[in-house]
Amino acid sequence: MTLTIAIPVHDDEPYLLRLLGRLARLGCADQLVVVDDGSHAPLDHAALCAAAALPADRLTLLRHDTAQGPGAARNAALAHVDGDHLLYLDADDLPTRELPPLLADLAGQTFDFCIFRHHDTRSEIERRWGPEPLDGRLWRAAGTDIGALTPVGPAAAAALMQTANYPWNKIYRTGFLRDHGIGCSDLAVHEDIELHWRSFLSADRILASDRICLIHFVDAEGDRLTNRLGPERLEVFVTLDRVAEDIAAREADPLPFALFTLGLIGWIHGHLLPELRRPFATRARDWLNRRVDPALYPAIDAARPEIRAHIDQLLDPAAAG
Repeated sequence: MTLTIAIPVHDDEPYLLRLLGRLARLGCADQLVVVDDGSHAPLDHAALCAAAALPADRLTLLRHDTAQGPGAARNAALAHVDGDHLLYLDADDLPTRELPPLLADLAGQTFDFCIFRHHDTRSEIERRWGPEPLDGRLWRAAGTDIGALTPVGPAAAAALMQTANYPWNKIYRTGFLRDHGIGCSDLAVHEDIELHWRSFLSADRILASDRICLIHFVDAEGDRLTNRLGPERLEVFVTLDRVAEDIAAREADPLPFALFTLGLIGWIHGHLLPELRRPFATRARDWLNRRVDPALYPAIDAARPEIRAHIDQLLDPAAAG
């Protein structure tokens, strides 16, 4: 198999150089596609190759003159992918030494995508190695935390669908994404929800690996897109509507998406700027009333009892502010 790694970047050259250097040392990518999404100081192809000790022909550098967001950057990269498989990374990600062995595991396998585990730096507060607790619990529920490579059946997929919608923990078959027209939305944040969900909904064969192949860095005090807690968060319902419509059209089980959505909406509401919580709650209440069948709530309570209080708060106009 041949692997392309696609990386959107905006004003992150130091992190990008760290990532490119790690990839050069691991020697696991046949092609790197970097999309400079309107950085104030445009990236230079020769300088990147020299700093990361990369052959010039292994790196493709694209540029958006104005920032269009990471989703648009990933979509632009997909059009330039030569490899038969694709991994999206962010500039501040770091692959571990487990990535090359995973690629060896996948050689000769037929799959639409392979999801793998990662380490989240927030786990270090509790001296844990691996993902955040909810994702870890979902991996265990899927039965895919034992064994290096596991085919994912419907029950396991229903659990793994609910993990955080990261774009960088899956190795995709390039033709799978292109054939199904799967990409990111054009939102400033939450742009990867459609990529995550439409991948699970469209795939015929999914593999899961318990190898921890990537370190995801989270800086609670930083200015990354994931730290934005302003009006852009209110646009999440645009992409949630699209996925809900896709699920309904396919007559797929609505419960996994309901669980995912309720957890995400609760997280956003709890972290938003205070002045935005009431307008967000109003939109959330409208969305829940339109998109979540009340008949699902007993199953939701059984699976995630901890989110019941937040559901009740969001559905109560007097308490949701």
